[in-house]
Amino acid sequence: MIDSAENSNERIALGLDVSKLTIDDCLLMADGKKQKMKFSNTKAGFFELLSFLHGLRIDSIHVCMEPTGRYHRALLNYLLGLGFKVSLVNTFTVQNHAKSKKIRNKSDGIDGFVLADYCLMHNPPYWVAPENNYLVLRDIQNRIVNIDEMIRQEENRLEGGLESELVRKDIEENLGRLLVSKKNFLQAAKDLIGSDPRMNQCFNILKSIIGIGESSAIMMLAMIRFDQFRNSRDVAAFAGLTPKFFESGTSVRSRPCISRFGNPNLRKALYFPAMSAMQHNPEIREFADRLRAKNKPAKVIICAVMRKLLVIAAALLRKQEYYDLSYSG
Repeated sequence: MIDSAENSNERIALGLDVSKLTIDDCLLMADGKKQKMKFSNTKAGFFELLSFLHGLRIDSIHVCMEPTGRYHRALLNYLLGLGFKVSLVNTFTVQNHAKSKKIRNKSDGIDGFVLADYCLMHNPPYWVAPENNYLVLRDIQNRIVNIDEMIRQEENRLEGGLESELVRKDIEENLGRLLVSKKNFLQAAKDLIGSDPRMNQCFNILKSIIGIGESSAIMMLAMIRFDQFRNSRDVAAFAGLTPKFFESGTSVRSRPCISRFGNPNLRKALYFPAMSAMQHNPEIREFADRLRAKNKPAKVIICAVMRKLLVIAAALLRKQEYYDLSYSG
């Protein structure tokens, strides 16, 4: 994804297992020596961690942690502000690393060691903090998703049938408030994008792809940092839309499927753009027809179209070009 660590022979790694209240750290040397500590996930705890590291008089430390919702963000920003080299690593990858080391138990202290050991062995790329506009857009998009879910819940309650007119009226009024709130947040997202020339250019490029409307373009900008991927396949892998095969010898051959290792919310959000593109985009419709001619199942076709849309979007944004029907992703 992003630039690899400059020194492939990093000798010291700091694994940080972050929870809501505490931070378990493991400082691991290349020779296997380790030192563990525990701090509170507060500013006072951050300062205590910094004092601990300064006391060791170590010049270069590669910090490694997992993304944990919002709990890790304050610590991440604190360390980045002090100039530390920090990597955010995929939880699934770290879990597999623990299995490869035959670590059967799980605790915060063990997780810190696993993170440090993974860091030393694989030298993951450094995290590059996104611009503030991206973070604000992501919060707005997350709120839109939450409102959509509340709208679906209220609509389901109405469809389920109600005997109380009072309850029905309250639900209908709440639905009206939610729809207005969603409209306001969508407008706020468009205003934010319009105020940022680079983001606005990317927004217009995404909208130029037949099948991707304003809401989908906002979602993609908020959920994907396209500039952090080397190629289109990496973006598809981030969404969990790359093929997964399981074969062994001549007798074990499972049906291929998507990996699902990526962002499930992104896959969910790409479903309707894919359906729209199959109907209105001649290139995508032809692509889907070729898959149908090969007797591919409907779910396989939809996933393939989702991946193709994402690959096309990534390629166009990388080149800063608008979509046209002669383009093939």
